[in-house]
Amino acid sequence: MVTRCAGATRKRQLAIRLVAVALLLGGCSGAHEPAPGTHDRTEATAAYAPDESAARSQDVLNRAIKLDEPGCSAAVGVDGNVVWKGVRGLADLKTGAEITDSTVFDIASVSKQFTATAVLLLVDAGQLSLDDTLASLVPGLPAWAETVTVGQVMHQTSGIPDYIGLLEDAGYQYSDRTTQEQALQILAEVQDLEFEPGDQFEYSNSNYLLLADIVQRVSGQPLPAYLSTQVFKPLDLAMVMDAGNSIPGKALSYGFDEDTSEYTVWNSAWEQVGDGAVETTPTQLVRWADNYRTGKLGGRRLLDEQVEGAADTGSGDGDRYGAGIFVYPDGSLDHDGSWAGFVSAFRVSADRHTSIAVTCNTDTQDPVAIADELQDIWE
Repeated sequence: MVTRCAGATRKRQLAIRLVAVALLLGGCSGAHEPAPGTHDRTEATAAYAPDESAARSQDVLNRAIKLDEPGCSAAVGVDGNVVWKGVRGLADLKTGAEITDSTVFDIASVSKQFTATAVLLLVDAGQLSLDDTLASLVPGLPAWAETVTVGQVMHQTSGIPDYIGLLEDAGYQYSDRTTQEQALQILAEVQDLEFEPGDQFEYSNSNYLLLADIVQRVSGQPLPAYLSTQVFKPLDLAMVMDAGNSIPGKALSYGFDEDTSEYTVWNSAWEQVGDGAVETTPTQLVRWADNYRTGKLGGRRLLDEQVEGAADTGSGDGDRYGAGIFVYPDGSLDHDGSWAGFVSAFRVSADRHTSIAVTCNTDTQDPVAIADELQDIWE
């Protein structure tokens, strides 16, 4: 099954350690107060051995990726300062075009934090409440929509089954065109929830598909347009939410055929947004990461809301799911993603000073393992 996210099922033993990265290629830090308990890292940043660490970081990519195969792009930053970025592999096997630090990737479920941010901005503007029911916002859903709140949808405790599996059960493959409306319609045909809303955590892409619909109904703008005007442009981020394959500078994604030992292009024709579909680069992701420290967008209130009410994932380790992001016991943030050959990993340290972003254009690569190694170098 093609899935928008590996983060809900893949266990990361190293993910709860303090991580690196808040890569900011523009002036997005500033006069905003840091989160309580943080401290100035200027001297610590200067203490890095950048040449040695950069060489070791590039070696991580060199060992994992062959030059003539699909590959990865990665970035590391501290307090909004780029401390390293690296690439390895091809963006297009046919033309031989190499991946560069400006090559665009579909970041799959790493996108969910942006959808959640849109919802929280509407909440903070008084246009929406996390206690609102789905039935009050999304017409045409079965009776169970009266029992599910926006907060439960955001924190993945709604009990709504995953639309991806439902569409696959209906015979659709990732190469077949499916629309946002088709996905919503198949949810309207669901008679029973997987469990009583709020009783447990179960990761479902349907939750964020529904949040995209809610943002459009409440704001009057489709989610991609709302994110562009309210999140991406204010933070000067080169990001776009678009499930299409014609994004300028975007890498082709590839699957590996074990029978032929060859890579094949994986161009998904699915058009859903909300649960995925943000197109960007690791350097832009780490620029965004610095907002978790500065609160430039949304201020202290948004920073609190991104982790408040986070749902216990039931892992037994104290992991929780906040506003489109996993929150670990030490306070670090994490999400990875997978969609039609694109895979990604994103991390923000507990003190919010550092973060790591890795994106790849084949699922034969493991961005989580690469992020682990980068973390060992830069933490």
